[in-house]
Amino acid sequence: MKVKRLKEILESLDEKLENVDDDLEVFIRNSVNPCGNIQELEQVEFSTYGFFGKAIPCLILNTDSSKTLETNKEDEVIYYISSN
Repeated sequence: MKVKRLKEILESLDEKLENVDDDLEVFIRNSVNPCGNIQELEQVEFSTYGFFGKAIPCLILNTDSSKTLETNKEDEVIYYISSN
């Protein structure tokens, strides 16, 4: 991903995240990178995680090897998804 695309994504996320609580936890989904030790951020997911029987809202940063990424009809990665 190039910085130009990151700026576009962040700009679109500003609108989507403006109503998200600033104290919400952010996590990186575990992934195994088949080569090297770094990987591109592909998707931001608004979801929940389980903690002692509670569903706690959070943002999860996904890579293409951490989960199957959701795509649109043109098979392009959707950069912000909501699992809730």
